[in-house]
Amino acid sequence: MKRKAAELQEVTRDEAEEDSEDQTSHTNSDSSDGSGTSGSEDSSSGSESDGNEEVDVNFEFFDPQEVDFHGLKALLQTYLDGSPYNCSELVDTVIKQKTVGTVVKTTDSVDPIALLTVLPLRRYTSLTCLKEIKAYFGANERLVNCPPQLAPPLNQALFDEVTWAQEDEPTQELRDSFKLKQYILVSRVFMDPSAPAVAPTKKQKVSKLQDAVIVYARPEDEFYHKHCSWSCTFPITTREVEKDELHPLRMVLGITSQQAISARQEMDQVVGNLAT
Repeated sequence: MKRKAAELQEVTRDEAEEDSEDQTSHTNSDSSDGSGTSGSEDSSSGSESDGNEEVDVNFEFFDPQEVDFHGLKALLQTYLDGSPYNCSELVDTVIKQKTVGTVVKTTDSVDPIALLTVLPLRRYTSLTCLKEIKAYFGANERLVNCPPQLAPPLNQALFDEVTWAQEDEPTQELRDSFKLKQYILVSRVFMDPSAPAVAPTKKQKVSKLQDAVIVYARPEDEFYHKHCSWSCTFPITTREVEKDELHPLRMVLGITSQQAISARQEMDQVVGNLAT
């Protein structure tokens, strides 16, 4: 039904990440056919010397299915940073919305490692989970060690599906529900307390002071934030952070359809889009 059967072969990962042991195990299995080495005569010594190694991973895009329920629930359980909400209802809604929504899996895992979808608010006004999330209608979650090169094709797939849903939904009312002119995006970002604050000029808004110290968890968030109409941040209070740690924040931003196109075009230029 969906025009989606994307398989992307990826990329370079830094083994200095926190879960380097897990990445090393994947490297061993992926390179067993001789295609996963970095070209060094002694791959082990090369890995030790430069700390980086190329890892080939196949990322596959799928429609959300019933079999993904428990995997998606595990992925979205912490969407509100530890605050309880009706996660099962949200997952059910994501799965039942057939025309828009993408999960990402690797060939080594049956559970989703990423989800990106859009839920039109006027279509789902009765959902308890959206009231608990305070009208955050987008769900954009993925494992922390997903490579940044995954962002452009994943976002392209989402907006392609929104366009197709305007033709593919069975009724005019449902087709019209995806004629979205504005989006509300919710993201998890971090503030670096050690970064020097840059005072805004007279022509700049006060929010520019925050921009200088924001660390983005996902690459697309930086570009959407740059092109958005408005944004705000608020602290996450469900866990304590040390003084010198990155301070977790939630960012909410509003972006028009045209601004989203501009943001994605810039992201494709900077990050690259493996789907094009």
